Amino acid sequence: MKRRLRTGGWLLARMLVVAGALAGCAIGPDYERPESVKPPDQYRAAPEVQTEKSIADVAWARMFGDPELAAAIRVALSSNLDLLSAVARVEEFRAQQRVARSAFGPDIRATVSTSPNPASTEDASYSGGLSLTWELDLFGRIRRSNEAARAQLMASEDNARAVMSSLVAAVATTWFQLREIDAEIQIIRDTIRTQEESLALVQSLLRNGVASGAEEQQAIGQLATTRAQLPLALQQRAQIENFLQFLLGNPPDEVQRSQPPTFIIVPPDIPVGLPAQLLERRPDVRLLEQQLHAATAQVGVAQASRFPHLSIGLTSFFGIISPQLSRLLDGDEPAQSLFAVGPSADMPIFQSGRGNANVAAARAVQRQAEFAYRSGVLQALREVADTLVATDQVREVIAQNEVRTGAAAETLRLQRMRYRAGVISYIEVLDGERQLFAAQIDLARARLSQLQSYIDLYRALGGGWSDSELQALQPK
Repeated sequence: MKRRLRTGGWLLARMLVVAGALAGCAIGPDYERPESVKPPDQYRAAPEVQTEKSIADVAWARMFGDPELAAAIRVALSSNLDLLSAVARVEEFRAQQRVARSAFGPDIRATVSTSPNPASTEDASYSGGLSLTWELDLFGRIRRSNEAARAQLMASEDNARAVMSSLVAAVATTWFQLREIDAEIQIIRDTIRTQEESLALVQSLLRNGVASGAEEQQAIGQLATTRAQLPLALQQRAQIENFLQFLLGNPPDEVQRSQPPTFIIVPPDIPVGLPAQLLERRPDVRLLEQQLHAATAQVGVAQASRFPHLSIGLTSFFGIISPQLSRLLDGDEPAQSLFAVGPSADMPIFQSGRGNANVAAARAVQRQAEFAYRSGVLQALREVADTLVATDQVREVIAQNEVRTGAAAETLRLQRMRYRAGVISYIEVLDGERQLFAAQIDLARARLSQLQSYIDLYRALGGGWSDSELQALQPK
């Protein structure tokens, strides 16, 4: 048996020295937060000078103070399909990050082949072997790829946090919409009952010759108008229930609730923290920054790809030429073994401008990601300012509607007394009923508007997500 040994040891040693010298070098820009992203010192419409304390730090379970709402949110966090999909996407990017990290290690392959021997009509050649290649990351291509993969993984985690925050806000908003329509339905039914009593009074007076037929028809028309509001409100309630069940991951169905409609008290002084905290609290803003980080790392990948990709190669080969494969096992055939070790390089010589074009494309993607991040920061600041204004101004709307409702109720009481005394016509009683009904509906909707603004402010400040609850959704 003949053996031959060939090594490129001297060349391999020199390349390892060069690799060691370049090991700390990674081509491409290092990520830094853009200097243009500078939030203001205070939010517009903030009630007073703020500190770092914020309602975003309050857990959602303590935020709304409604046990039935808290139970609904828990169901949504365990069953909502959008949230489960976002968590599964985290697992996808975690696996992709492991794939990127595997490039730091060697690649080992086994090969087996057979081919006819042209020197003979019956002999054949059989061969098998192992090969190992290990790329030396001289210019940081693998390191930049790993940096991009880590940033993309962190972006997927922030996406899951953003989905959770939006889901908590959506369930809370839909819940209070449902409770508000419950209140409206109760107002409609109470008004119908009152107007039925008024119609009975008019008909009694008509029989006694005190009221006119026109007044009876006016009362009938008013009652019909109010009754027509009820099926519309019931339809709206069913649709809200269906949407809430969708958020909970359930098919359309009635939503069980045992307590009468109530509204939480929105505190007059709401701590909102400092604008700079949005960059760390808002998961959607953090998502955009991680995407910018990944795009920055991809610039380094594109730049490093223009340089040689040096790999250490190790190959072991064993083969025979024989008419029968069994002779290999019997040892009857002469065999020849070859063992070699040596470096190899994948070196771009001429790319027709492809390398430079890839770098230009990566830089363009980086600029797009930076613009998206800056826009996301401005959007977050605008959302907080908008919800602060809405939360503050709706207080006055509620206060005036409370005055209006009280005045309408007192006006109706007096008009009914005057009607019974024969001082005024029934048309004034009908007008008083319409005014009271409208005031009660507007008051209920103003209170809902305040709650919606409060929930929107909580989400806009970055509240409503929890890493522990997201981790509980990940596969074990």
